[in-house]
Amino acid sequence: QCMISSSIFPPAGLTLVWGPPSTPISIKVIPQGFHNQSTLKLNMRDTVTAYLRNSVSPYMIVDSAKGFLDSVTFEGTFVFNNTPTGNYYLVVTHRNCIETWSNTPIGLLRGNSQNYDFTNNISKAYGNNMINVNLSPLRFGIFSGDVNQDGFIDLTDVTLISNDANIFLTGYINSDVNGDGFADLSDLTIAFNNAISFVSVVRP
Repeated sequence: QCMISSSIFPPAGLTLVWGPPSTPISIKVIPQGFHNQSTLKLNMRDTVTAYLRNSVSPYMIVDSAKGFLDSVTFEGTFVFNNTPTGNYYLVVTHRNCIETWSNTPIGLLRGNSQNYDFTNNISKAYGNNMINVNLSPLRFGIFSGDVNQDGFIDLTDVTLISNDANIFLTGYINSDVNGDGFADLSDLTIAFNNAISFVSVVRP
């Protein structure tokens, strides 16, 4: 029986197979609609997928990882297993938010932990492509409402939410933009406001 381990002395009966070290990145990010201004927390924990892309065109994906955002700290740990030392754009995606890139490539040393906080400054996102979700303390979030994940928040997304709201759809659904478990007018309002502002992905 074989396993990948960093242990110097493998457990009895196991053969040690050395593998390259993983690179954990602690990422703070707020999905706009999930942020509750009354509680200053997210309405729910949710999964975010993070990608590391090459720092030069065509910005190919080098690695990806999934993590859960904590509803209080807005933070999740993302473990990248295949990323060599280098400089990479950090890209975060959420099931109904606009894909958001770091403002510049970040330097990674394979095996060393790293942190990136999208929430404390709008300039942390490429093209300042975030929205203020709270004034005190000052916080920024990634735009909510891209229900079909096509890179635009537009009438198509608004229609999808409206259709689900009309049949009172509930549960873990992409049209639940604010994370309360329902597709309703509050979700529709968030998407509509971003749609009339022509919110879309901003990439290098």
